[in-house]
Amino acid sequence: MTSYEMAGIILLSTVAAEPLVTKVTTKAIWGTGLLVFLIIVVSRLSLVKKLTPILEHTPTVVIQNGQIDMNALKHNTLSLNQLMGLLRQKGYDKVSDVEFAIFEPQGNISAFPRSQKRPVQPSDLNIATKYEGLTIPLIMDGEIMRKNLKHVNLDETWLMQEIQKQGITDYKNQVGLAQLDTQGNLLISKKAT
Repeated sequence: MTSYEMAGIILLSTVAAEPLVTKVTTKAIWGTGLLVFLIIVVSRLSLVKKLTPILEHTPTVVIQNGQIDMNALKHNTLSLNQLMGLLRQKGYDKVSDVEFAIFEPQGNISAFPRSQKRPVQPSDLNIATKYEGLTIPLIMDGEIMRKNLKHVNLDETWLMQEIQKQGITDYKNQVGLAQLDTQGNLLISKKAT
């Protein structure tokens, strides 16, 4: 969410709540409608290449080669304390472990570790790995996700048989999450009792 969308939503909630205080609903409805219209217009205008730099922040490099760019922090009104908090959320407690960090328009940070500090990948050790793909939820909070079942070309009969193989008799009350991995394994997380 961009800064102008966030500001618009705050204004929108204030205007929409006005009838609770003043009992005048017509003004609130018109004001809410106008604000929604303006938010949509500004969102569309931000997609125009010439207007994007004006309406949105651009990504800014705040750490380069393990060194903090204080001018970039100041330009983005980001304190060292906030930067360190964002880095900790990404799993870094030392600035020197980060090769580059980019402050994104949404207020997040993208951090790229130094090559010596990144986790070891199987390709680093010349290890071949199997395709993992995407795990598909088939049951969420006791509800069968029929659209997902259809997507993977399976039916409820197959699902019930697989659930019973794992000793579950009442999926609505016992299954919190059931996922199908790309190898065809049904992974079940039971509800807390």
